[in-house]
Amino acid sequence: MGVMVKNKVARFYGPRCINADKSEFILLGTRQQLSKIFTPDRDLQLRGGVLRSTSSVKDLGVYLDTTMTQECQSVRCASSCYCQLRRIRQMRRFVDGNALRALVHSLVTSRLDYCNSLLAGCGVKVIARLQRVQKNAARLICDQPHGSHWAPLLRQLHWLPITSRVQYKLCLLMYDVFHDTAPSYLTELCHVGNDDRLPSTERGNFAVVRTRTRMADGVFTVAGPAS
Repeated sequence: MGVMVKNKVARFYGPRCINADKSEFILLGTRQQLSKIFTPDRDLQLRGGVLRSTSSVKDLGVYLDTTMTQECQSVRCASSCYCQLRRIRQMRRFVDGNALRALVHSLVTSRLDYCNSLLAGCGVKVIARLQRVQKNAARLICDQPHGSHWAPLLRQLHWLPITSRVQYKLCLLMYDVFHDTAPSYLTELCHVGNDDRLPSTERGNFAVVRTRTRMADGVFTVAGPAS
């Protein structure tokens, strides 16, 4: 279990001091770990101020919840995408097909793809919520009714489903890791298999760390090499 402190404003009262009035903290861990805390939502006293707890924080445009299930991120992303789809639908009759597709890519698809590698190992409910957004976007571009089947539309638009898009993003990151073009903080997480008894060593594959929890399955150390 870990603790993350989010400082909303870069303002300090001294070296290495956090402005408690502009900051909040979140406890990260499994449901079993969090259940052992008597009062997980209590606030902390810090230098005469109160550091308030929260159930989710936003960091670099991504919402993180206490159990790292990406539930909050998927809800926020879907809500933002639906808002953009409604706006695009209102102007649909004023633009041609190419402009319509460009609008959907820039305002909707970009949101679905942003940091989507964090969705590795997430539950079916999280993926299904974002998949519904993609279905509605495809129906809007192809001018199909709400109940139409979505799989042929994705093939027509040459779109990958959400699960495949996540897998594709992980493969791209691992390609950069393999060719030493990825950032060091990603390269340090992956290690080439060194067991000569495994066929994967001959192919130069990376070692996959064994895990016991779904939260650990989404870590790049596991999800990246497993892709």
